[in-house]
Order: sequence, then structure tokens, then C-alpha cells
Amino acid sequence: MPKARPTKARTAKAKTKQFPVEHKEKEWTSNRTYKNWVGKLKRAKTIRRSAKKDLCAGKKGICKNDLGISRKHMPQFTARRPINQFRRHIKTEYGINSRASKRTADALKPSQGEINREKVDELIDDDLSNNKRVPLVISKDNYIADGHHRWAAFRMAAPRKPMKVVIIDAPIKDVLGMAVDWGAETQQF
Repeated sequence: MPKARPTKARTAKAKTKQFPVEHKEKEWTSNRTYKNWVGKLKRAKTIRRSAKKDLCAGKKGICKNDLGISRKHMPQFTARRPINQFRRHIKTEYGINSRASKRTADALKPSQGEINREKVDELIDDDLSNNKRVPLVISKDNYIADGHHRWAAFRMAAPRKPMKVVIIDAPIKDVLGMAVDWGAETQQF
């Protein structure tokens, strides 16, 4: 008898268990804020939303190979200033470089497992060429740490148009861990 295929909920939990815990070379892993965040990820239940509301839901969802992290647990950078503060922090504390660049939406991968369709539709209705838009924060392995809704808007409306990004020279799980340790806000909308 063939084994049952894992559900999205089980898959998401398995992916989040891989975050480093108490790793001496990754100082942020000993911080209580980070440990609490990892604990929340392990206990989180995946909420199944309809494809009408969530762009990640269903067979045609745009979040293939995501890390399964709920939107409410993702770090949020609401302006350029916190991004620059975070960049200085990781350079000073951990010696990790970052740089401004551009990427197309089809070159990036989501780490978040939920994307609100209404929010994306609003962004598409706005001018996608708005130069004042906050850049996406991505990892060196091209996963998005912040800016999933902006990414989805470009992916739906202009997948090959270059977007402003800030590349953090670390894998996505380290970028998310450092952002949580630094104190990045979550659940902005």
C-alpha cells in the first residue's frame, strides 16, 4: 500500500524545524526572542484558505517550494530606514555584508506560505514603477525575507521587470533569524 502524500500542514512543520538552534557560530540563535520565534513556528498550524483569497493556495498557487512560514511570523520592514539599520546591525554584529541590487520576480523564491490576493491586487492597481517603493529584502539564495506581496504583484503583472532588492549575504534561514533577533516587527497588516 503506498504511503499517503504529506499534507501542506505537515510539510510546513517539517520545513520550519530546520532553523538553527543554539549554534555557536550563529550568535542570534541563543537569543530568547529568536528561540520564542522558532517555537512559534514549530507550533503553528497551517490555515488553509481558498485560492480566491490566498495566492499560495491550490495547485496553481505561486508559492511553490516556500518554507511554509505563516505571514504573521515573517519579519516586516516598512520603510528604507529600518532596512538600513538592519544592514548596519548585521555588518557590525556578524560581519555579514549586504548590497542593493535589482532582480526580476521570476528569479525569486517565496519563504512565506500565505499571500493575500486582495493586497496584491491593490499593489497591482498602484503604479509598479513607483521608485519610492521599499525594496524587497532577499537572501543570497534568492529567497524573499520581506516583500512577498510586492513580489507577488510584480510576478502577476510584470514578472520580468527588475525590482529593487537588498541582498543579505546569508542563507534565508539565517536572514530570518537575524531579523527576528534584531527586533524586526511582524504582522503589519
